[in-house]
Amino acid sequence: MDAAANENEVRLRRGTTLNERLVLAGIAVVVCLIALPGLAHLANDQWLGIAALFALLFGGLLLVAALFDRNVVWIVTPGEILIGEQRPFGKLHRRSIRNDELSEMRLRRSLGKSVEFTLIFETGSGDTLTSPPLPDITQVKRTTVQIARLLQLPAPELAENPLDAANAAIRLGKPVSVRRLWAFRALTGVLVCSVVLPPAFALWSGKLSGLGIAIWSFGAIVAFLLTRYLYRASGCWIVRDGGIRMERLSLTGAIDIIVAGSDDVAHIDVESGGRRGSHYALAARLHSGRKVRSPVLVGKEQTRAVQAEITRRLRLPQPGAR
Repeated sequence: MDAAANENEVRLRRGTTLNERLVLAGIAVVVCLIALPGLAHLANDQWLGIAALFALLFGGLLLVAALFDRNVVWIVTPGEILIGEQRPFGKLHRRSIRNDELSEMRLRRSLGKSVEFTLIFETGSGDTLTSPPLPDITQVKRTTVQIARLLQLPAPELAENPLDAANAAIRLGKPVSVRRLWAFRALTGVLVCSVVLPPAFALWSGKLSGLGIAIWSFGAIVAFLLTRYLYRASGCWIVRDGGIRMERLSLTGAIDIIVAGSDDVAHIDVESGGRRGSHYALAARLHSGRKVRSPVLVGKEQTRAVQAEITRRLRLPQPGAR
């Protein structure tokens, strides 16, 4: 963890690596190349030309984001914040903020599904500074207190962080409630009816065609994937020293609860979250051969930090030590 590497310095970063920029730029170029031939249909007001125009605009926005997104680094040292900002083809802009210029420090939790924390600073001149995300989601309290000590400011009120290592138990996801259980069952029923009833009616009336079978097959696949996604996305892990409780919705619409001790878990792995490149999940592999996936986490470094904290609590070999 960067914050713990030096007690007299904390580094906070926001931006994308060169490899991430190259991948994004490559996707943008491919999208633009695919869209260019379709522009020939624009003069005839055909829908293909309009779609190609929107695809070209989308590719252009991706390319701009890859080329001009800023990288920001904050270095917090005793009595001072050093801020550096740079674009890929621009100069490095440096700024220094002394602690006597700061009047207030607050901790803010992101509003999205991902758990992310940033620091908000108010200056004497009325400006508001927002830091890059804190580097380790499991050490938010420790990092915040350390920064407040370095800048000689009162420690801010801590926001709720279910993944902080200072908690007696860390929690991934939300417990499965009865309300969510009934909602899952109702949605499953709607999906089953929408998939089964139309082809059954078409078959009964003698109007079932090849196109209808194809559409029904596609709908069945979508319904299955949606149901499986809801099943995998639901659930909660509660990890205490020496034990873990995992609960989630089963495919039958019941609550599946697994309680395992340190001796029951072989290891904890990081896997793709399956939706976006930045989404990941933890997979607990039990000695019984069963594998249980956690709710989705955002960010590979954040996920690895949670993985390290869980393996520490379960007294398992740390990742890379096997």
